[in-house]
Amino acid sequence: MPELPEVQTIVTDLSGILPGMVFESITASHLRSVEPSVAGFDELVGVAVDRVERRGKFIVVFFEDDWVLTIHLRMSGRVLMREIDDEPLKYERTRLDFDRGSLRFCDMRKFGRVWLSKVDNFEEMTGIWRLGVEPFSDQFNFDKFCELFEGRRGAVKKWLLDQSKIAGIGNIYADEACFYAGVRPDAEISSLSKDRLEKLFNSIMIALKQGIQNRGTSISDFQDAYGKMGTNQELLYVYGRGGKQCLNCSEELVKTRCAGRGTVHCPGCQI
Repeated sequence: MPELPEVQTIVTDLSGILPGMVFESITASHLRSVEPSVAGFDELVGVAVDRVERRGKFIVVFFEDDWVLTIHLRMSGRVLMREIDDEPLKYERTRLDFDRGSLRFCDMRKFGRVWLSKVDNFEEMTGIWRLGVEPFSDQFNFDKFCELFEGRRGAVKKWLLDQSKIAGIGNIYADEACFYAGVRPDAEISSLSKDRLEKLFNSIMIALKQGIQNRGTSISDFQDAYGKMGTNQELLYVYGRGGKQCLNCSEELVKTRCAGRGTVHCPGCQI
């Protein structure tokens, strides 16, 4: 599933393309991916895009007249900009045509969703209201990080993946952050000292910033809005490398399951 850096990459791309474009029509081959319905987009015709933002792993397109288009890529979704006359793309489920371009939502597994709503109810309709703090917001600092996990028990990774605590971290960046911090993903979070918590906090920010700088991690499905792959996969230390040698200490990386997800750590570097 695309995580914060991948979604931010798409949002950055779309922010340089969509604002000012006027919506014209929608075509959907998989009606269940559009909520509440394709017919509802009739009211959006002739309305221009104001801005594009990210909230957690959601792409949020704000239009004039208080309309909001929200997209969640889920497991395998892609959002690609194309010319209006371009042919349909592989696994294209929803097509949104504007006066100067076409936004294509492609999704092999059909888990992704596109919502249209008004600004006063888009968070409730999409579930965005449940999301926790944004890692790059003014509200996220080390004190807030400690507050989120105070009195909590369970594996570190379980809480890093909890979107109601911190929005946007997924499997890739949780594993990488734990490696940078020298913390096992299955370590009991209540056992971490303040110094180790601070190292974990800083490592989360490093991992996410690196992912954004390298325009996402392309291992299976991720592409940016132009159809190009990211390069962060070339810099991963543990994610997807189970059984291989640690790039830091040469120990064999161990693959387990933690918080219900495939997880990789180094027994030499992480304690």
